[in-house]
Amino acid sequence: MKYLLLLACLILCSCSSEKEKTIAFHFDEEKFKSEWDIWKNQDIKNYSFTLKGELPYWDFPPLYPKVKATIMTIYPAYPYEVKITVKNGVMDSFEYTPREPISITPNPDVEPEYTTISDMYQKIYDDIKKSELELSNKTSDCLASWGYKMEYDQEFHYISSYKPTWKIYSGCIFETTEHEITVSDFSEN
Repeated sequence: MKYLLLLACLILCSCSSEKEKTIAFHFDEEKFKSEWDIWKNQDIKNYSFTLKGELPYWDFPPLYPKVKATIMTIYPAYPYEVKITVKNGVMDSFEYTPREPISITPNPDVEPEYTTISDMYQKIYDDIKKSELELSNKTSDCLASWGYKMEYDQEFHYISSYKPTWKIYSGCIFETTEHEITVSDFSEN
């Protein structure tokens, strides 16, 4: 009887240690929506800003149509910087700033991933809510947490820094194309 009880305890312990772990999700939605509302209420229609980030090469399909098919695991990323001018609330022009010593640059005709501050707020919010929904019922042996850190400009209330964050358990490999974004050189025109 003693051995049977010990065997049952061992089975229960081994089952619980193999159980997948729930993924913690972190996003200050209240702060995000508050800053977004302030941005909208200012009704700034004419402005310019510099957007910096890093995209996988396959996000520029007209220039790199074969890269997605040839790279099967970790995608190389291209750091970009683009000056965007907005008139009447719509992107009027954009210009990529080449960086050296990079030999391959994105197609200068490909629109930036965010075209206005309002577009940035909307797309980031949509992506975060999609991630939250996808992760809400999932468990993972590798991913411990997923979240988003953001900083906002105190004067105009645009997102000045957006950074996806995640923690993985040791021994795991984790791939994502989410990347940090910064906004600088904002000025009303």
